[in-house]
Amino acid sequence: MRGLFEFTLLGAVVFGAGVLRFILHRHFTLVQAAYCLGAIPAALVLLMIFDYTLHHARIACLMVLVILLLLAVTSPAFCVGLGLTMLGIVVTKRP
Repeated sequence: MRGLFEFTLLGAVVFGAGVLRFILHRHFTLVQAAYCLGAIPAALVLLMIFDYTLHHARIACLMVLVILLLLAVTSPAFCVGLGLTMLGIVVTKRP
């Protein structure tokens, strides 16, 4: 149960960071909303690849983690999409 809480908290922090970046940038259009929605499947695929490499090749998961971090830092839309993906995973996995 502790891991679920930590994953939920991390997803909320990532989502909040992306929203805060959009608020501070003062630029959120319909195109940006589409980018956020488009980032959800990309984040889901990267999280699945990270999970697979974490269990089968621990050193290789660092590459995927670096890609996730770079995308989250450079793109607020990906940051929002990653946060929503992580929260969606928690919602679907909770009994």
